[in-house]
Amino acid sequence: MDAQRELLDLTEYRHRKQLIAEEQTRAVYDSAMEFCRQETNIREIVRAKMIFTKRFAPVARDSLTENVFSEWLLFDYKTIKGTTLFFQFLQTRSLSPSKKTLGAVMMTVPWEPVSIEGHEGGEPICMPLLGDHREPVRLRGMSDVKKDRTYFVRKVPLVTHEWTLGPVFEAGSPDLVDTMKKRYGQRYQENGGLWRAFLKEEAPEFILTD
Repeated sequence: MDAQRELLDLTEYRHRKQLIAEEQTRAVYDSAMEFCRQETNIREIVRAKMIFTKRFAPVARDSLTENVFSEWLLFDYKTIKGTTLFFQFLQTRSLSPSKKTLGAVMMTVPWEPVSIEGHEGGEPICMPLLGDHREPVRLRGMSDVKKDRTYFVRKVPLVTHEWTLGPVFEAGSPDLVDTMKKRYGQRYQENGGLWRAFLKEEAPEFILTD
């Protein structure tokens, strides 16, 4: 009986820690977005838009393109100094040690494609479609997604579950993952590049593919 009680207490403790970590992740993300909006100088924004348009969005802008650009600008765009704006945020803001640690993890997370296998407890069960670790995961913080569809998502490992970071974008083409694998084989695998590096560099193009 004592062992069962200890197990229940541990489960409840981990659940509370997960909720705290989720709230901290939301807070860091919101603060970083505000930093990006308020502190980035106009010259850097113009430079980023030129690079983004040339590489990923040569057609007229729409709300999807703007949303993808906002996320890319914060996490993936390399400034004139060679760093991301999210890194600059971490360097210039006074954060608690736990938020600093979360920030370091968030900084490395790319968009990746996942398929929705179903739902459990109102939360989606996602299957990663790229990389070596392909096991279904229950992803918290992700809503309005449909079974058998493919989405691009940034996901952060927390205490008991992974957590969705920022907006989720549905893949437009059913052949998109095969195209990504082919591109990876051509450009990265022969040079020893990792999937994470590939996704950091190339994901916006695939998100914006019809």
